[in-house]
Amino acid sequence: MPILDSNHNSEPDVAYMAGHISTWCLVLGGVLAVLGGLALASPWAASTVIDVFCGVTLIAAGISQLAMTAGTLTWRGFWLTLLCGTLSIMAGTGMLVLPKAGIDAMVVFLGLVLLFESAAKLAAAFSIRKDFPWGWLLFDGMVTGLLGGILLTTKPAEAGILLGIFVGINLISSGATFAGAGWWMRRAENLASSGR
Repeated sequence: MPILDSNHNSEPDVAYMAGHISTWCLVLGGVLAVLGGLALASPWAASTVIDVFCGVTLIAAGISQLAMTAGTLTWRGFWLTLLCGTLSIMAGTGMLVLPKAGIDAMVVFLGLVLLFESAAKLAAAFSIRKDFPWGWLLFDGMVTGLLGGILLTTKPAEAGILLGIFVGINLISSGATFAGAGWWMRRAENLASSGR
């Protein structure tokens, strides 16, 4: 591998990195698309998996907060950390014991997250138009925003199935964006190497 000095950029290093990143973008895009397809094939199972994962994560976070408070009795934030840890364990346990209620709560939360994610993607699409396949990012942002809006206005009876379906669609949309970015970088790398 060439050594960089202060006066010259190493073009082979840049080409190597572009090739490496484009490969990972393509792999990640494929993985996300497969996961999205699985979520669409069984939306209620996808919702349940998400609920269990969030419940276990909340319980683990709560236990770690309580463990931290065990040695910090004189710390000023002791009671707040103790309260947060306890609430986290209670919320996680509730999600595991009452998965339907946990899924309903996640629908609202995910709807809000998708709207914020959409705003970030749309802002990014318009700010990096020259350096990225911004059309894919714009499309992904619009799909994500639409999904978030629908989740926030859905009826509770449909929430679980919609959660799984929309997570699947979002994963496929994000997978297409990563795959598009990977192909774009590959093409740019090939054009740069053929122009030398």
